[in-house]
Amino acid sequence: MKKFFKIVFPLFVGLLMVWSLTRKVEWDVVLQVLQRGISWGWVAVSVVLALFSHIIRGLRWRLQLRTLGVNPSAHDMALAVFGNYGLNLALPRVGEVWRCSYVARRYHLPFSTTFGTMVSERLVDMVVAGVMTLTAFLHEREHFAQFLAGSDGGQRVLDLLSSPWLWGAFAAMLAVVLLSARYFHHTMAYQFVSGFIHNMWLGIKGLKDVPNLWSYLLWSVALWVCYYLNSYTCCFFFGFTEHLDAWAGLAIFVMGSLSLVLPVQGGLGPWHYAVGTALVCYGIGHELPDPQVQAFIWTSWSIEQGFVLLLGLYAMAVLSIRK
Repeated sequence: MKKFFKIVFPLFVGLLMVWSLTRKVEWDVVLQVLQRGISWGWVAVSVVLALFSHIIRGLRWRLQLRTLGVNPSAHDMALAVFGNYGLNLALPRVGEVWRCSYVARRYHLPFSTTFGTMVSERLVDMVVAGVMTLTAFLHEREHFAQFLAGSDGGQRVLDLLSSPWLWGAFAAMLAVVLLSARYFHHTMAYQFVSGFIHNMWLGIKGLKDVPNLWSYLLWSVALWVCYYLNSYTCCFFFGFTEHLDAWAGLAIFVMGSLSLVLPVQGGLGPWHYAVGTALVCYGIGHELPDPQVQAFIWTSWSIEQGFVLLLGLYAMAVLSIRK
């Protein structure tokens, strides 16, 4: 029941946001905007950048796995990443578990260790994404202030972070963990959890054993540059957004990325709301139901998620043939 709730509730919220976004949209006008033309050359560039980002993520992960005594092929790493994101379209966060499980089975590694390598790569991603977010906030602070001023959700997030209840709950959880370690260390359940954490820590610690750490960091930067460029090139799909500069592109990318915190399939709903509001802040339309805003967010999202789906299907087809 809990798993069902975790899957269905975010999806329900996402669909509710989609309904709220689209209930006043004049779709015949949106169709007219689309009929004026999309720059398919820029669509191709955006898709290629998306492909590069997937491949780079796989190659970067391979550097970590090599520290565990295995040398996966680049194709295997690409398939793992393709399948990861493809499965996430069906069930959010399941793709990451599948990716680690697939590599663990294929290369005879403990699942918890491969999972640990993924945790460490996500920690690096958080640092890089944090730097990009901070840079965007500092440079485009006026637009972000406008975004938060027009967003009840943004104010609620700030209220939540400053709530004593949140920090009290965190302290209570920490106390439970410490007491469990002291009084239940001899139980089978504790030993299982501690063993899992130990193996996961080995994967995280393996980051410092990467033969060329600078290569790993460069791959990380390249990955996020691809993510950013993949997002920014969407601005060149239409004539009404091609004037947006690189800083505006970074702000739109950051807002879209932050919206993915809610585990909804493909960011359905939260991504559209965040990116649409960011566009309005930069003068594209006057409100979210604006036909230009709707044309941009649905075209960009559909192309991106459609490509992810195709890569996921390709990965599953190749892996099923291997069996």
